[in-house]
Amino acid sequence: MSVISATYIISQSLPSLFDTGWELTQSSENSIVYRSTTNAYEEFRVIIEATKITVSVPMPNSEVLYTTVLDTPEEACDYIRNHIDHMRTHLEDSKMDDSDDE
Repeated sequence: MSVISATYIISQSLPSLFDTGWELTQSSENSIVYRSTTNAYEEFRVIIEATKITVSVPMPNSEVLYTTVLDTPEEACDYIRNHIDHMRTHLEDSKMDDSDDE
């Protein structure tokens, strides 16, 4: 698959995942970056090359990104989706814990 095809597939899939609280800060032929609107250290980076797709995701309570290499645009989108779902679940759980303290 070409870089342009992979970029197209990923760029069409990601906007539905990054609804509230995220902004597209970079979109080029081979890279896409979404950054949190509330925390500049939280961002998702996707770098597309001819033979691999490098995905970086934010680590909880940290200023570092975890990076992994995937083979297909579908794998990259699934990986990001799973990470976002985990982040949302963690956020909801921490809100419920806070309300229990009241």
